[in-house]
Amino acid sequence: MDGTDTTQRLIGISHELMAIANDALLYTKDDFDAQRFTRVRQIAAEILAMSADTITPEAALTLFEDNDGYQTPKIDTRAAVFNEKEEILLIRDYDGKWALPGGWCEYNLSIMENTVKEAREEAGLEVKPLRLVAAHCNRWHNNPKSYFFITRFFVLCEKLGGEFTANDETTEAKYFNVDELPEDLNDHKCSPEQIRLCRQALHEEHWQPQID
Repeated sequence: MDGTDTTQRLIGISHELMAIANDALLYTKDDFDAQRFTRVRQIAAEILAMSADTITPEAALTLFEDNDGYQTPKIDTRAAVFNEKEEILLIRDYDGKWALPGGWCEYNLSIMENTVKEAREEAGLEVKPLRLVAAHCNRWHNNPKSYFFITRFFVLCEKLGGEFTANDETTEAKYFNVDELPEDLNDHKCSPEQIRLCRQALHEEHWQPQID
């Protein structure tokens, strides 16, 4: 096992320890067990910080504490909107990179409802969801180094109306040729392959969603 594999394994161990600790802290009724599992979570944060040089032990612990409760994959939705030239709509995100409109799924919204909300908030568009293109695990398609497991839902949408206005989350919206995507595409959120998959789904009435 080389250095990269060892690092990824240690990050995986830290995630697993965090999940065990947070699950236990949710259900335990014993004060002594709570103390023990709080320490397990601290150890998990220390392991993560030792393995990933982009985060401090304090920041790692805060990250784990802020994501308490029973651990499940995070849900993210992405709206694929094409114009009449079959160009794909991308928004320039707060980090300065381009991505499909989308974000974390709100606790009280369905996948399709959240897709509509994100398109409205980030691109200023009212859209109608047409079909699910894919449900992808970030570890296989986007960011294997993410601190959390994410299931990302890509939804083909029809534009009904609206127009972009700058907001707190995005600074620009623009249509791109699928074969000429911007170099600063945020492939942690959507890869060129996923965008091309959305174009493929546009042409198939009886599309079978790709589900990991």
